[in-house]
Amino acid sequence: MKKMAVGCFAFMALVGAKKGFSSEYGMAGCGFGSIVMGKDSQISAATTNATSLSQPFGISSGTSNCTTSNRVSMEDVQKEFISDNFETLSKEISQGNGESLRAFAGTFGCRESAVPEFGVQMQRSYQKIFSSPGSIAALDIIREEILSNKSLSESCPSAVL
Repeated sequence: MKKMAVGCFAFMALVGAKKGFSSEYGMAGCGFGSIVMGKDSQISAATTNATSLSQPFGISSGTSNCTTSNRVSMEDVQKEFISDNFETLSKEISQGNGESLRAFAGTFGCRESAVPEFGVQMQRSYQKIFSSPGSIAALDIIREEILSNKSLSESCPSAVL
């Protein structure tokens, strides 16, 4: 499970870099690593951000050098993730399990204990999710499914925009 969490946070760090974090932080973006390592040591800064998990927290809370102007919204992360992994997610949602599906649950902030239920709910809703073409339409339905499930809506706080 640690592998999935680190992968998800690394993905969010990459999305942040791709979306144009302020150049004063370098490619590793904001987070504890940018404070400790600075702009000149990007590998160390990125490693520190990933291992301390400070970047996702900083992005969502506006701390650790992550100001409002350089924050990536969870909606952007979700859109990027589903667009980049649409075929794999389609397969894994039909099965109700998989590494990409677990990482996708992480983009909604789902607690680790809620990930199996997330998979089951998505599998049950497969036909509905993929009834409209395109990843963004699927994402909208996935959010609706999370919010319509009381347990998931409490366990996956980033489903609410």
